[in-house]
Amino acid sequence: MADADAIAFLQKQTTADGTSLYGHLTRVLSKVLGEKPNEAVDLLETSLLVKKTAFEAQESAPLVPVSATADAAKTVATATLFGNPDLPIDPETGEPIESEATNDYEAEDVVGNGRLFDALGVGLGTHEMYNIALTLKKLGEDPKRGVQNVRFFGKFFGLYADYYVFETTINDMPTIPEAPEGSVPYEDNTGTNEHVYFVCNYLGGPMTQLPIVTPDQIKAARLLKKLLTGRLDSLVSTYPLFPGNEANYLRAQIARIACTTVLAPNGQFTTNDENEPEPNEEFEGLPGRDLAETSNWVHKLPHIKKQGRCVVHKREEPEDDENFEFTEEEQEEGPEPLTSVEDDTPIADGSPAWTPLYSSSNEGVKYQVGGLRSNLWPGAYVSGKDKQSASIYVGWGIKNAPFVPLPPPDIAQEFDQALVESLELPPKPEEPEEKEEEEEN
Repeated sequence: MADADAIAFLQKQTTADGTSLYGHLTRVLSKVLGEKPNEAVDLLETSLLVKKTAFEAQESAPLVPVSATADAAKTVATATLFGNPDLPIDPETGEPIESEATNDYEAEDVVGNGRLFDALGVGLGTHEMYNIALTLKKLGEDPKRGVQNVRFFGKFFGLYADYYVFETTINDMPTIPEAPEGSVPYEDNTGTNEHVYFVCNYLGGPMTQLPIVTPDQIKAARLLKKLLTGRLDSLVSTYPLFPGNEANYLRAQIARIACTTVLAPNGQFTTNDENEPEPNEEFEGLPGRDLAETSNWVHKLPHIKKQGRCVVHKREEPEDDENFEFTEEEQEEGPEPLTSVEDDTPIADGSPAWTPLYSSSNEGVKYQVGGLRSNLWPGAYVSGKDKQSASIYVGWGIKNAPFVPLPPPDIAQEFDQALVESLELPPKPEEPEEKEEEEEN
């Protein structure tokens, strides 16, 4: 082989990173001639070894970059939802510790509800609904929680993390504290506090029980428009001041959204002698396409009054005060239970409160799914077919209404400094007579 052919061959044979053997040997020889080391042969062998190791490391590198630590934690948490968890080992005996018996609970068909929303092109998708169903199962079977009923409420988006919200009733309902003197009492496991809510930032992650909601928090939330951060202990830095942190603010938004957008097909519930909703055993369901009409849906939960409660609290009327009058909030009379959605007030721009949704524009298609989309709370949907129906919320927790910030408080009056000086300072002394006589002379 001629010298030109040999050089051409060495220049042609390149590695994966584009470096030829001729180029690599040229750089090594230049380094040897420039530095003139004592162990030139060892330097040549080391250079070839390093080049081979780098090439092998590049060949074995994963095609997909390794995700961040937070994403890896989410992946591991979601993976633990599948299969049976490993039992802890007793350090003394080395045997697995028997787990407690699972809790008995009731739940909606989460995967079936996901299919209803998929048919309408809304919701979170079948894949995520499967993971939600497993997370719900983990929450319901936890004997420490004591869940009786559980439902997937929805997903709130946050700036740094999201919230998956689960609506439950538990065996040991939380003890409602007494409200401060002079304020409106809290609802005792009824109305806005009828359910207990659990949230997690990612499916399979740790669950946190949200606190109860107070009337003052609901009234303050109505005056705000704020994005969630995804951190429950974050401060809600707003004006007017919100009485609580982000966990309280999220709980107030859940109560407002639930009482407005959680619906039931007309006829699924009836009212009893105490004017409270109860299931109707004779309900036969409605065709899916009929459930795209507002006249076929009713509000399942009671309306929140201006007072921040579902049931208005009235003060005791004093016997001696003839001029006593109830406030406007105490005189409010809300809508009756199971009010039709057709009577909902349109939003600010005049659009209807709800928009119909169909799984197909063709009326002749069988087994259709129908539903409604809330225009007041973007991200709230209801869907149904026959006897199955569901409600879900997927959004930022922002109401579609004009936001008018409250004006700042009145400027405090200036301190009457002149009056203070005239009252507190001693009178000005008169000039002595001797001084006056000297001036005359």
